[in-house]
Amino acid sequence: MSENKDTLAVLRKQSFFLAMGLILLVDGALACMVKADFFPFTLSQIWPVFVIIAGLIVFGADLFIFRRIRTSFLFPSVMLVILGSGFLVFSTDLFHVSFRKIVSVFWPVVLIVFGIFLLAVYEIQRINYKKFPYMQDDTLEEDNY
Repeated sequence: MSENKDTLAVLRKQSFFLAMGLILLVDGALACMVKADFFPFTLSQIWPVFVIIAGLIVFGADLFIFRRIRTSFLFPSVMLVILGSGFLVFSTDLFHVSFRKIVSVFWPVVLIVFGIFLLAVYEIQRINYKKFPYMQDDTLEEDNY
């Protein structure tokens, strides 16, 4: 039992290396497959997939090591997947309008939507103070090393 607990403690201390190793392994394998023409895309078209993969691996590594979803890993993971997906739409030319054109026209809308999102989070926090995940301590006793 003690040996299993020691192994888990070592895994927790090395979570960064686990996530980075998996990201480099998967992204490197994908880059090799693209260079070997396994896919009809170039690296300049599918680079956002690397960002999406990083978000998914960070989320998965956190879930694997800590056996639960921690808010300190959830937000960056979700943001990487959302940003990567948005960039992927433009880099593969699914929209025939350039990213620069969209941003130059709709940047005020992005600010408004982000502001509404922050206000909604504030209101949910205010109403559900005890249930809101960011209001609770996110660390475990074993995390304090």
